[in-house]
Amino acid sequence: MKMSWIAAAAAFAIGAHAPALADAYPGKPLAIVVPFAAGGTVDNVARQVQDVLRDKFGQTVIIENRGGAGGTIGTATVAKANPDGYTVAMVFDSYATEQHVYPKLPYAQSGLTGVSYMVRSPMVLAVPAESPYRTLQDYVEAAKQGRDVSYASVGPGSSNHLAAELFHQTAGTRGMHIPYKGGGPAITDLMGGHVDSMIASLPLVLPGIQGGKLRALAVTSTERSPALPDTPALAEHYPGLQVYSWVGMIAPAATPSDVLQTLAQKVQATLEDPVVAKRLGERGFEVVAGGPADMDRLYGEESERWGALIRERNIVTQ
Repeated sequence: MKMSWIAAAAAFAIGAHAPALADAYPGKPLAIVVPFAAGGTVDNVARQVQDVLRDKFGQTVIIENRGGAGGTIGTATVAKANPDGYTVAMVFDSYATEQHVYPKLPYAQSGLTGVSYMVRSPMVLAVPAESPYRTLQDYVEAAKQGRDVSYASVGPGSSNHLAAELFHQTAGTRGMHIPYKGGGPAITDLMGGHVDSMIASLPLVLPGIQGGKLRALAVTSTERSPALPDTPALAEHYPGLQVYSWVGMIAPAATPSDVLQTLAQKVQATLEDPVVAKRLGERGFEVVAGGPADMDRLYGEESERWGALIRERNIVTQ
């Protein structure tokens, strides 16, 4: 009888304490790992949401750029982080292809879970403003003539790389792949004429196009982009060819479900905030504001789609 009373008291204490634990989150700063160099697409989104997310979160939000190895180094730090909801990563679309490209990943995919499918955008085939390729036809003709037309990417298996491979495969041409450690360095070299082209997210190249340092030859959406109404869609020449770039948030898989949901709700509220939505829209992003299930579904679909191309084109890295 005495033991039953003790058990009941303990159960009551645990039950009474559980809401307090849940209510305590968030109780300290949030660290967002961006697994690429500063200045790229993912970093751009992180900087646009940082201030409002801080207000929604009620805590300081710190952005940590940890580039290298196509994003796998930064992603690994989150997979191995304490699953308490305070360390997350904002990832590029390459997150869905890393397992197909790298023979040995520094993290287990089972150690990560989705938080939010945040934004997406069409991509743009862009060249330096001084490039001799003034139209898509010029570019394709040069590649067909066997010239070493180079294209930049943020790493093997990234959307830049795969979109370019898919384009060249569809057009019956070849290009020379030049990988970089992030979108910022790649765009800098593109504008400087050190690389011939890049298929990059619209937000990444739009400032350069508007500033007269880059020229857009085509967009990868099925229809022309409102931001670049005079630029043809690749689908106008190659029906069915479309590619979207996207950014999402992930967390350690063992993060408690209530904490994960709270984090996801705050990210969604941040993305739907009029100030943030306007900022992102002006930079060419389409706000999705999806939840954990949306991010996990996107990962699965993109992994299946691009995995097939990676195997067919034998795209690997050492």
